[in-house]
Amino acid sequence: MCGIAGQVGRPCREALERALQKLLHRGPDQRGTYVAGDVGLAHTRLAVLDLSEDGRQPMTDESGRIRVVFNGEIYNHRELRNELGPARFRSRTDTEVLVRGYETWGIDGLLRRIRGMFAFGLWDERDRTFYGARDHLGKKPFVYAQRDGRFSFASTIPALLELLGTVPSVSTDSVLDFLVNTYIPAPWTIFEGVYKLPPASLLVVRPGEVATVERYWTPANTGHRVRSEEEYLEAVAEKLAEAVDRRLEADVPVGAFLSGGIDSSLVVALMAEKRSRVVTLSMGFEGKGNELPFARAVARHFGTVHHEQTLDLNDLGVLPEIVSHFGEPFGDHAAVPNWIIAKAARSHVTVVLTGDGGDELFGGYLSYPAARVAELVHRTRVLRHVDIPDAISAWAATTPLRKVARVAAMAAAGGRYRIDITGTRGFRGWLRHAAGPRLRGAAAITRCDVRRDELWMKTEGRHWVDRALEVDLLSLLPDDFLTKVDVTTMAHALEARSPFLDLDIVDLTRRMPPELKVRWGRTKYLLRKLAERRLPKGLSSRTKQGFSPPTAEWFRGDREPALRNIVLSNRALERGFFHGDGLRKMWTEHRLARCDHGQRLWLTLVLELWFRIFIDGDGDVAEWMRAERAVA
Repeated sequence: MCGIAGQVGRPCREALERALQKLLHRGPDQRGTYVAGDVGLAHTRLAVLDLSEDGRQPMTDESGRIRVVFNGEIYNHRELRNELGPARFRSRTDTEVLVRGYETWGIDGLLRRIRGMFAFGLWDERDRTFYGARDHLGKKPFVYAQRDGRFSFASTIPALLELLGTVPSVSTDSVLDFLVNTYIPAPWTIFEGVYKLPPASLLVVRPGEVATVERYWTPANTGHRVRSEEEYLEAVAEKLAEAVDRRLEADVPVGAFLSGGIDSSLVVALMAEKRSRVVTLSMGFEGKGNELPFARAVARHFGTVHHEQTLDLNDLGVLPEIVSHFGEPFGDHAAVPNWIIAKAARSHVTVVLTGDGGDELFGGYLSYPAARVAELVHRTRVLRHVDIPDAISAWAATTPLRKVARVAAMAAAGGRYRIDITGTRGFRGWLRHAAGPRLRGAAAITRCDVRRDELWMKTEGRHWVDRALEVDLLSLLPDDFLTKVDVTTMAHALEARSPFLDLDIVDLTRRMPPELKVRWGRTKYLLRKLAERRLPKGLSSRTKQGFSPPTAEWFRGDREPALRNIVLSNRALERGFFHGDGLRKMWTEHRLARCDHGQRLWLTLVLELWFRIFIDGDGDVAEWMRAERAVA
């Protein structure tokens, strides 16, 4: 796992060196730079396979024609190495497979064959062409910009800003996406003219020319295969075991994040079959919803070397550092516990396996049973043309009503499948009260909504559960969850691997009928069957909890005045995104426990801290630190 950066067209060595400084956390073991003619490439390495100097990057072939910088892991590198001829290789790294594979198959043939998580930049000196690529499901990041005849790319936005030498204008559309959906979807970023390369995409650019981007992979629509439940169960067990085995390969210590849920517990169970010593790490917090007891039960059952962290209110002090690493506003509040457990894990292991992807492939969210019911309602035509009000979140204040609201809204909209249809995570339905002049009159439908609608329409004719799963797999998963995992783990030079996101498992789940994913309201039906055979008794029947830090509590009690003074400061309100009276009303309602606005207030805090760090240049966020000291 590494950090990459580069320029095509008048590369600047000094800018590349500055970018490397911003990437050292992703790769503290080695660093390298190549600048010649029209190209400059830079790399920081976290050594995981072949820890020797043979793995140094930028890596080149013997002739110097091909040079590559690579971030990630190619899990089928051994098979490809045999296909290419083992004698041709000088190292044991998977990076060299990219060099030899491009030599033999070209860029299209290479992308058809490699399986893993990756973002790489490859320069072909003979053809004067640069290729940038991102893995099939978007596990590894790649951001870029093109201006004044120069193309620049990097693993992170802070590194890219060093290459650009200036801070671009802030995109109001991106601020809206963030406030409504809690993240900014690819290909956009918070900055105008700065883009994320979407998952499964290939970028091609030549000096002086405009870059082009095309998709190289789309999940195959093979249709459901007629197989028995037992056959599918055996196939899932086999493919998951193979995926875990491939992700155990490393020349450094490997462990696992263990939440106590089905997905991560199954990964740990399969690791325990392969290794006599398994290190597990869990995160919890005091009070309702704490999953640590379940994680302990799994750890005991499989005899792992178990470590725990507990989240408390004092951990909010890491937020400025987290915001700095994301480089743009990112509102998933689980980034805080992810950050803390990743930092703790790095003292024990260099690689962790996770359960990411299990929900989006096997039907783990309540939105999937809702989609199943909504399809039946939609077919009755009862709600085909009903207009669901924007203020739905006001009356859908309880969990049962939110489920009803989601079903009704999806059915009425002909299956419009949007994250957080009830607006409990973000500002959907609340902008009319809180929007400032820069957001007033903003579109009710964000670019994130449009993207999800497009994905939904492309799957027309399939079962609504399968359609909802694909929308989340191609949007919510890479833009939110995988981004969160990559940034929080790589901030501590920790590599995270996701066995459930193996392409063989993706293909298998697409061939499974929907009733094996969601059956009579029961989520992850088939995976629970597997859990019954592999996990401690009772774990398979648990409902999904997710990790929800005590956001509401952070905006009440001792810290509330200090946080309010930041979000409602003159500096914050003068940015024009919020109306002061609307925010004050929201804050008062929350403080008096009339409503839980914790997650919305969280978004306002993250946005203001981001502005102070990246736009105002308050690197130490002085007011925040004073507030923390005042509370301590």
